Amino acid sequence: PAAKSLVDVSLSQDAEVGDGTTSVVILSGEFLKEAKPFVEESVHPRSIIKAYRMASELAIAKIKELSISLEGRSDAEKKDLLKKCAM
Repeated sequence: PAAKSLVDVSLSQDAEVGDGTTSVVILSGEFLKEAKPFVEESVHPRSIIKAYRMASELAIAKIKELSISLEGRSDAEKKDLLKKCAM
């Protein structure tokens, strides 16, 4: 079942974006690997999914907290920010 899920995720990514299939399969595989011990301890899959969703919400909130808006910035400022990110 896990392999079929990975194929489905890859096909979905390819249909939606057209790229990133390898990355999405690797990321999905890591999620499955991290969930395996909980499944082996009989934690219900819905509980694991709920925890992943909570973690996702926390990660998104942190990213938004750390993000910097580019609206109203000049091209020079945007270029400078891009240089800082690349370093």
